[in-house]
Amino acid sequence: MQLKKLVSILLILLFLSVQVVGVFANDSYVTLQFRSRGNEVVRLQQALQNKGYYNSSVDGIYGQITESAVINFQRDHGLRIDGIAGRETQSTLYAKSSNAAYTTLQFRSRGTEVVKLQQALQNNGYYNSSVDGIYGQITKRAVINFQRDYGLRIDGIAGRETQSKLYAVSTAVTPTVAAATTPTVSRGGTTTTRNSDSSDVYWLARIIHAEANGEPYQGKVAVGNVVLNRVRSNEFPNTVYNVIFEYYKNIPQFSPVAEGTIYNTPSQQSIQAAEDALNGSRPVGNSTYFFNPDKAEGRWIVNNKSYVTRIGGHTFYQ
Repeated sequence: MQLKKLVSILLILLFLSVQVVGVFANDSYVTLQFRSRGNEVVRLQQALQNKGYYNSSVDGIYGQITESAVINFQRDHGLRIDGIAGRETQSTLYAKSSNAAYTTLQFRSRGTEVVKLQQALQNNGYYNSSVDGIYGQITKRAVINFQRDYGLRIDGIAGRETQSKLYAVSTAVTPTVAAATTPTVSRGGTTTTRNSDSSDVYWLARIIHAEANGEPYQGKVAVGNVVLNRVRSNEFPNTVYNVIFEYYKNIPQFSPVAEGTIYNTPSQQSIQAAEDALNGSRPVGNSTYFFNPDKAEGRWIVNNKSYVTRIGGHTFYQ
């Protein structure tokens, strides 16, 4: 009788062990590589960013920056270095990400953890200064604003709760952006790479959609034209992202940043307008300013800049 009972227990344990092994064996990973896109890429980029390997926008597009981040992670963890995020790479990355420790960061903290914090705040639209690894007043204010928006304790200190929420939050939207070779914008001209800087297309499409969604197509391209003119000008920041999120005397230069409408899903027409502007279409020439005279006076622009043209509801100045 005892023997039968023992055999029954062993059979039950064997059955349960098979079920548990089956659960882990079915833990599947989609292989991700250059030109992959979607939610799995968003998850990958966020995990790489949380570990300090990825320092660009989380946009769900597996471009050159994501590939380089994967290669660096693989190199540091003794994995096969191929820039492809397969089962081994992802399981190692996500295991380490889930066990991440948080160092409390506050005013006057310095180092790589502050760099990681500033980059995450910047990617989510809260930090608009240089990523320098120094927890100063601007970083503290960004943390306070993030804490306020997410119902956290407002103290300007980035502890476990604030950091875990920040790193889990993604402002990423994955619009259909062409992966073909297009110019990458920088001050002093354009360069061409095998993959366009997808974040340039992404953010340019967002500001076009926010500023000119109801405007004619030429007016959409014109907004992109203005942003790119600013990138090339010594009077403004030298990247698309930093031009859009530039502040002057604590006031955003583009109203959609202040209103939050910059965080939109751009229409396909806005994406196409961004690509046309990046490819050299310049319907408003050297214009670096625009406004809608039906909604704002634009007195400083009118008095200090030269009128170029009007397209739809916007007037453009240089």
